[in-house]
Amino acid sequence: MHLLFETGISQGRELCAGTGLCGKCRIRFLDSPPAPCADDQARLDSEELSQGWRLSCKHVVLESCGIEVPDFAPATLAGSRGESLAVDIGTTRIKWSLSSKAGHSPEFATINPQMGVGSEVMSRLRYALSSDSARAHLRQSVIRVLGDLVRRSGAVSLAVCGNSTMIATLLDVPLGGLAYAPYSLPWQGGETVSIDGDLPAAYIPPLLSPFIGADISAGLAYISTLEPEYPFLLADLGTNGEFVLALDAEHFFACSVPMGPAIEGVGLCCGATAGERVLSRVALGPSGMQWVGTPLSGISGTGYASILALLRRLGVLDEAGHFQAATMPLARKISERIRTHRLGRILDLEPGVFVAERDIEEFLKAKAGVNVALRSLVRRAGLLEGDVARIYLAGALGEHAEPSDLITLGFLPEAWREKIEVAGNTALAGTVLALEREDIRAWLACLPGRVVVEGLVEREDFGSDFMQAMRFAWV
Repeated sequence: MHLLFETGISQGRELCAGTGLCGKCRIRFLDSPPAPCADDQARLDSEELSQGWRLSCKHVVLESCGIEVPDFAPATLAGSRGESLAVDIGTTRIKWSLSSKAGHSPEFATINPQMGVGSEVMSRLRYALSSDSARAHLRQSVIRVLGDLVRRSGAVSLAVCGNSTMIATLLDVPLGGLAYAPYSLPWQGGETVSIDGDLPAAYIPPLLSPFIGADISAGLAYISTLEPEYPFLLADLGTNGEFVLALDAEHFFACSVPMGPAIEGVGLCCGATAGERVLSRVALGPSGMQWVGTPLSGISGTGYASILALLRRLGVLDEAGHFQAATMPLARKISERIRTHRLGRILDLEPGVFVAERDIEEFLKAKAGVNVALRSLVRRAGLLEGDVARIYLAGALGEHAEPSDLITLGFLPEAWREKIEVAGNTALAGTVLALEREDIRAWLACLPGRVVVEGLVEREDFGSDFMQAMRFAWV
């Protein structure tokens, strides 16, 4: 898989960090294919295996060989022209917006090319630390995107946000403190720096901890301009879950948990990032589940959330994430879609597109992390859940999922139903403000001293709390 990334073949593909689930790294060995492993046999059918198809993430190539790679057309960079360029380097996607005298452009996005070595930050860190050349490949893959954006837009000023790992790899600073405990920040942010000789100097908001980056400080800067009612909570639900509880304008409590790429539709059996013919929402109709975009090519993260919430309401999915027999007539009709597959039990949607119980477990893991984080922050601040005045949802899941679905699945408590505000891409919005306004940069400069960061994963009770929360309920 790493060889494919370094040659540029896999860049732009939504891969699952070697778990063997997504099947999108498949290649065909033209001669002497390696023996198929269990993941090959689960994801590929017998005819594909006999033809030499294998999952590249599961095999080490020790000598030269001929391979065939499925056709893949990476998305071209969309955009417009403008003097100022704000960029949010997410683990899964890179998003940007341009500013000019005429105003702000819409938000544009492309797949982060680093997905070619895995879908989450630890896979990137492992790769980067494997050699100097690997670290350079990882860094240059993003710098090329930034360079293309600058050339296409004509931008002369630049601001960049992202999580701590994305920023550290971009600036080529030491990565050990992000990869191994005790964790530490190699660079604090909050400065204008030179990333590359062909790019304008870039302002990068402050980083708050090894796992709470410049994207969250930028998001808080944006929320601060909304004249929020305190106490409020910013919940950024993406590949990483970052949460900040603001007691007032001077006191913030923050924590983070890994949520995994499932939230963005990556690494799942039929997962895909949002786009044409990708299911993003389901409804209940006379014939059962209904959706638009047929024939489907995949299911986005918000599509999975929508499906699972509907199945929970109908009783087709139990709290533990298993399909079960339903009693209501319409629910029974949906239950008829459940069958056994070589990947385990699945619920068919269309030919080749389905929800597998193993996918549901990935969502449960994300949900459990969110529960532990939110409960810990509220307790740490000495509050009750009902004391929180406003909840701002951001991140891939927070921006696009229906809040009612998140409540049904137990990501959020019922007590917050009327207090939720979908805030959009707060990270990019705050980065745009920081690029344009000196007072925002001054506010950001003071922010790190006002934030208390709680380390959740290091706590002794994290494991037991996490396992208790592995149910589709607010627990």
